[in-house]
Amino acid sequence: RFTAEFDFRTYDAEGVILYAESPDNTAWILLALRDGKIEIQFKNEFGTKVTSGGKAINDGLWHIISVEELEHSISVKIAKEAVMSINSPGTLFKQSQGFLETKVYIAGLPRKVGNTLVKQINPRLDGCIRAWNLMNQGHSGVKEVIQEKQSKHCLVAVERGSFYPGTGMAKFQINYNNLDSAEDWLINVTMTIRPSTDTGVMFALVSNETVPLALSIVDSNSSDSQKIIVTIGNITVAQLESKKLCTPRKVLVGLLVTRQQLELSVDAHTDRSNTEQLSTLHQAMMANVVTYLGGLPDVPLGATLVTAFYNGCMEVKVNNRQLDLDEAISKHNDIRSHSCPLIMQ
Repeated sequence: RFTAEFDFRTYDAEGVILYAESPDNTAWILLALRDGKIEIQFKNEFGTKVTSGGKAINDGLWHIISVEELEHSISVKIAKEAVMSINSPGTLFKQSQGFLETKVYIAGLPRKVGNTLVKQINPRLDGCIRAWNLMNQGHSGVKEVIQEKQSKHCLVAVERGSFYPGTGMAKFQINYNNLDSAEDWLINVTMTIRPSTDTGVMFALVSNETVPLALSIVDSNSSDSQKIIVTIGNITVAQLESKKLCTPRKVLVGLLVTRQQLELSVDAHTDRSNTEQLSTLHQAMMANVVTYLGGLPDVPLGATLVTAFYNGCMEVKVNNRQLDLDEAISKHNDIRSHSCPLIMQ
């Protein structure tokens, strides 16, 4: 029968932990998180079921999770205590010549499965699993896959936030139109950053092959500070210097842009500008812009001043909406959506 047990840690509220299916795809079981709570979905020859229960476990602490198929039910336990018992007529997976064979997917779904689930889910999950025991065979098969991929290794200690390793970015389609006026738009970005390197693009708007707006960190001439700059095209329109950004402390950065004015704030300091370059930005905003966090796609040389990927922790709100990297159109696999390395101060 199907069994799985492991230690699990996450700050993510929704995503697939494990999906297993029969070789002919006629039966499957999904173990997932929704609103931070465990959810089970399964299908066998007798029908489909979905159920959830227990307390929310997306608190960043380690939890022992076990799923076990019993004779007439599926049992789910957290910390060895039962939280769900789901009636299941018949077995989940049929044996073939005395063997039970399943295909197992961890932290995601095979492409073809998405629409066949009982209840749709955003499969992306940022979490950590250790002490694997699948089908009572320990971590056989899992260890070999994970050992070779550095990006799949767990961070020792984490806190809430998103971590950009300096190798990629996330892409969003965001509507910046101001509902009060057909001609107007509003860009209101607030972010909490803890950079690990002194140069990188944190937030950018891209239109075709131009970069009509970018918010970046750059190295300053001074040895103990960095600059945060705002560029329109390849022209700097606002900048502020900040002492030692690459430290354990988190820095609050704000960028407010309208058709008439641009305002950059870092901690308690502000730089305002009503530069003529805003007309260039306005033209792009009237067309179509794509939002990037943590870096830029390939743009022509000279399109903007900074092209390096951002490396460090960053949480971003755009027009009062917290951006969830699990909802990005695309995201580099090495970016951790809901966990940042914890720095002991």
